[in-house]
Amino acid sequence: MGDLTGVSDLLLAVLLGLVQGMTEFLPISSSAHLYAIPYLFSIDHPLLSSRAFAAVVHLGTLAAVLVVLRSDVSRLLGTALRLVFSLGRRRGESADERLILAIVVGTVPAVAFGLLAGDFLQSSVRTPLVVAAAVLAGAALLWVADRASSLERPLSGISAIDGLLIGVGQALALIPGISRSGATISGGLLLGFSRDAAARISFLLGAPAIAGAGLLELRGLLADGVDLQGAAPLLAAGLIAAFISGLAAIRLLLRILSGGKLWSFALYRIVFALILLGTALTRGEI
Repeated sequence: MGDLTGVSDLLLAVLLGLVQGMTEFLPISSSAHLYAIPYLFSIDHPLLSSRAFAAVVHLGTLAAVLVVLRSDVSRLLGTALRLVFSLGRRRGESADERLILAIVVGTVPAVAFGLLAGDFLQSSVRTPLVVAAAVLAGAALLWVADRASSLERPLSGISAIDGLLIGVGQALALIPGISRSGATISGGLLLGFSRDAAARISFLLGAPAIAGAGLLELRGLLADGVDLQGAAPLLAAGLIAAFISGLAAIRLLLRILSGGKLWSFALYRIVFALILLGTALTRGEI
């Protein structure tokens, strides 16, 4: 009859990959959903519940960003390489140089916060109450940003200070439930960027963070001696699913933002938080 456990594990890996890809870019928190699914459905799989699996599916979402924004990424990478190899003598477009600087500066807070508090964030704060509270805080942030946004500044107007401020929001999103995309998009809107510009800042600023987190966890996977050959089918299934859903999520988010409907994500987050809290109450955990 076949290995039903193997089949169910593969389907679960695909499901988690789809969820990661979709929630990485939609402002509803991928970390909260990857925590919530095993919690709500009492799933305790040593690989699929691990940080190693989360790292691999993160690389799938990174690939989705690079595909959708390939023209921006290739142009910025070319500008950066010219600056480095010419020791600053060969300059590109000033707008691209400002954007590169904003991305570099904006990546620093997340790196620093991750190094200082990474272990704590991966353990102590992963409880239903903390995650639900962070999800609700993210909902409030989205609502405020949506109401306060002026929708005027183009991406070409970004500065290093803008990058730093949005980067602080990205660093705080290391708390499960805040949402990296939600924090960075909200930060962009509160700084007066247009919705399209805020989304592109979020995607571009998130690429180094996603890559760094994925590579760091993969290093841990290798150090822990995980059987890569045995885990390969599940890891590959999760990565491919995350890539496909990530592509869909980016396009969906850009379409939704153009219509100005961030309140729908805030509403979803409230319902999601209530489900988490209700489940924890029925289990006597809070």
